[in-house]
Amino acid sequence: MPNYNHAPFLRERMDSILSQDYSEYEVIVLDDASTDGSRAILNEYANHPRVKLLLTSDINSGNTFVQWQRGMAQADGDYIWIAESDDVAAPHLLSRLVETMEREEAVLSFCRSRWIDGQGKTLPRTQDKRWNRDFVMDGNAFARQFLLGYSSICNASAVLFRRSAAERIDMSRVAQFTASGDRLFWIEMALQGRVAYVAEMLNGFRQHVRKVSGGAEYEGMNIVQDHTIYRLVAPAMNLSGHEKRLICGYHWQAMHRASVSQQGRWRAMAAWQQEPEFGRMAYMVYMIHRAIEKC
Repeated sequence: MPNYNHAPFLRERMDSILSQDYSEYEVIVLDDASTDGSRAILNEYANHPRVKLLLTSDINSGNTFVQWQRGMAQADGDYIWIAESDDVAAPHLLSRLVETMEREEAVLSFCRSRWIDGQGKTLPRTQDKRWNRDFVMDGNAFARQFLLGYSSICNASAVLFRRSAAERIDMSRVAQFTASGDRLFWIEMALQGRVAYVAEMLNGFRQHVRKVSGGAEYEGMNIVQDHTIYRLVAPAMNLSGHEKRLICGYHWQAMHRASVSQQGRWRAMAAWQQEPEFGRMAYMVYMIHRAIEKC
């Protein structure tokens, strides 16, 4: 569990981790030089029999994925769960995802998330009907359909993955993408095998003012980094022209959100307009595609 300045949520989070009904797991806690009293709260759990390590830093790394790498280097189990410190889990999240991983021989499994506010109240959110049922897919197909445009894995807390597969990923490269490194990580994980989805809402994905992703979106940096990642992985995936238009259309939409500043929009536009498929036409194709999906 990597943490930075999430003291208001830590006790609920740690309790939800330590109350998992799965019988064999260890907890590695990392604090990235928090300044809000987090360390004192985490020290309350340091001697819990499930807690293997409490690693603290005196200087903030400024990079979530450096913390991911640090934690994974200490892990011994076959599976890894990156439990973000502001989220919350149902007691059977681990057991359900492990069972699915083993049954489907998947490299990655993730569950449906309930979006919650700072007080834990459910936020209204609509999803396509396909997310109402379990499924398993070839990882290449999953990455093409669900990770290169809108990333359907929007929260690490909902995911379980194989440590052996993660060890084949260059985390130093992932850490270069401070705003979108998780997208690259999930793509590289998916390309190694099968992806399984569990439709049960086992994860609480918290939305609140302390989240660190808002600034990157405002400046358009996540969309710029998405383009660099697209350039890295797309050549090996043999994408069709239609798939490229859908991906470009999604990012056209993303950069025109009200949450992106004008400067951020220009920055993102400069990156994506290098793609021949990018433009208003791609956006229209994407919106038609989404309308059909929702039917």
